[in-house]
Amino acid sequence: MGEKKQVLNDSSEWEEICERCGRCCYEKYDYRGKIFYSDTPCEYLDTKTNQCRIYAQRSEINPGCVRLTPELVVSGILPPDCPYVTRSNSAKSEE
Repeated sequence: MGEKKQVLNDSSEWEEICERCGRCCYEKYDYRGKIFYSDTPCEYLDTKTNQCRIYAQRSEINPGCVRLTPELVVSGILPPDCPYVTRSNSAKSEE
């Protein structure tokens, strides 16, 4: 199972999971272990298209941008209906 996660993380298949809703690009706050989303998007998020304007260079231009990994997905920072989360939950239930 770990190999499958690694393959997804390192391939275009991992990127294809995203539905481009843009919610992960909004500021988040952790309050007593619960994640809350603000109304403040990342400065590089085009809020009309929900696309990152610097996606290919996001790590270099915006060091605060967190790259999604399978480990991060299970940490609880994404909405429960995010395709990364639902896929992760499906994989857990198959184990």
